[in-house]
Amino acid sequence: MESEKQLIAAVALIKNKDGKILLQQRNDPSIAAAHGKWELPGGKVEYNENPKDAAVRECKEEIGCDVLIKRIMPEIQSRIWTRSNGEECHVLVVCYEAEIVTGNPQPMDEEVSDVRWFLKSEIEELDTLVGIEDFIKML
Repeated sequence: MESEKQLIAAVALIKNKDGKILLQQRNDPSIAAAHGKWELPGGKVEYNENPKDAAVRECKEEIGCDVLIKRIMPEIQSRIWTRSNGEECHVLVVCYEAEIVTGNPQPMDEEVSDVRWFLKSEIEELDTLVGIEDFIKML
């Protein structure tokens, strides 16, 4: 895998009719600070790809669901991650509020070890990726 110094990630904040929020547990030993943490479905925006399209594609790849993007959240996050080899990567995270159109969320990618619905109050007790709660507070 080619190492990148900067990338854009697009994630989906998905809430169901019961008010629960969908999170996935990350399986990524190459970034110790992220491995095993709960996060929003999503991932890297590919070259010449719209971030909105990337969020839709990543949801299909990671949790097996087709999603409808409702709106972009009003903040872009900026984080520096250190990989296990010591290299740093600057990640800009764009978040979209979305809803599931078809599919039953489940791990569909080796980078996802679990997928579950949580109440906002339950998320406060989880070991989440940095910045996830900030996006959730915007709902």
